Amino acid sequence: MTDRTATRACAPAGSGPDRSDRGVTRQRPHYAALDGLRGLAAISVLLFHLGHWQGHPWLAANAGLAVDFFFCLSGYVLSVAYRETLDQGMATRTFAVLRLVRLMPLVILGTLISAAYLAARIVLLHDSTISVAELARATAFGLLCLPMLDASRAIGGPQVFPLNGPQYTLFLEIVVNIAWAALRRIDGMGSALAIVAAGYALMALVGIGGDEAASFWTGLPRVFGAFYAGVGLYHAQSRFALIRNARWRFLFWPLLGLSALLFYWPQGLSFWVGWSWSLIVSPLLVLSGAHVVLRGRVARASAVLGALSFPVYALHYPIFVWINAVYQAILGSRSFAVGTGLALPGVLIASWLILRWWDEPVRRAMTTWLRTRAPQRVANGV
Repeated sequence: MTDRTATRACAPAGSGPDRSDRGVTRQRPHYAALDGLRGLAAISVLLFHLGHWQGHPWLAANAGLAVDFFFCLSGYVLSVAYRETLDQGMATRTFAVLRLVRLMPLVILGTLISAAYLAARIVLLHDSTISVAELARATAFGLLCLPMLDASRAIGGPQVFPLNGPQYTLFLEIVVNIAWAALRRIDGMGSALAIVAAGYALMALVGIGGDEAASFWTGLPRVFGAFYAGVGLYHAQSRFALIRNARWRFLFWPLLGLSALLFYWPQGLSFWVGWSWSLIVSPLLVLSGAHVVLRGRVARASAVLGALSFPVYALHYPIFVWINAVYQAILGSRSFAVGTGLALPGVLIASWLILRWWDEPVRRAMTTWLRTRAPQRVANGV
């Protein structure tokens, strides 16, 4: 899309390393506050989309800004977790495989859930507008996490991932992750700041897009600008004691309150407010959140929110289309209150079950298989 004031789909919520690839990274700090914020941001994106998909765009009207936080957090956390391992000889190919292990199980499942919905429309409702051949092609592209630039509206076009619109940000995440690893020899604070400056300058010129074919390329400045803001934070912490000062934690709660106010403001904010939040507030949230220490129940709640963040983000559209179709078939009418009342808990519950019974087991199995095939390479990162 080309509209500068909002985005229709946001970035990956679970973009950092986790238990499935801890064996290939050095022990990293655990950022409990950032885990919790990831989960809250993913739920905000869910509400944002529920409002837009049901014709009530006032609901979490600006939560599309969460995309910048997700990408910035990804740049920071991946630098903390992998930078030394990459410098010690981990191949870009090995890193790319690990990222795909982290992201692809839910990408694949989300594609299949949406494809099954459209197939059900063909079989049960005799929907002649849906081409079986085009659905098969969209499914293949989705399973490979590749954009489909010519999808018809009948299957979800002009979205470049017609079966799961938000998936375009997962594609961009994979692109920027692999580019960062491949270019690590020139990675430093200076180059990171240059990429941030170029990314945000291009965003100011062309706006924000990426989800539709006509604006697909405009997603690149956003993902590179926000991701490298996180990379730049990592390098700044390693060089300047001021950035490592724990007093940054005092900014976290005020910035969180400001962000919540902006996310849930019932009217769309101007492009420049969002652009400024992305460039200034989002990196400060990551920096300050990295210094916040949570304990007890709050820490446990943050851990749950962090675990849920990626399933909620990756699966909320495929789950919604089924809930939306079933309740309308039963009631014979459409209701925003009923749709939201069913979809919100439905997505959260389904995401938790899928996390425990699909995502985590599949990632463990894939990691075990990789270690069996190349134990030195995967276990030691070489």
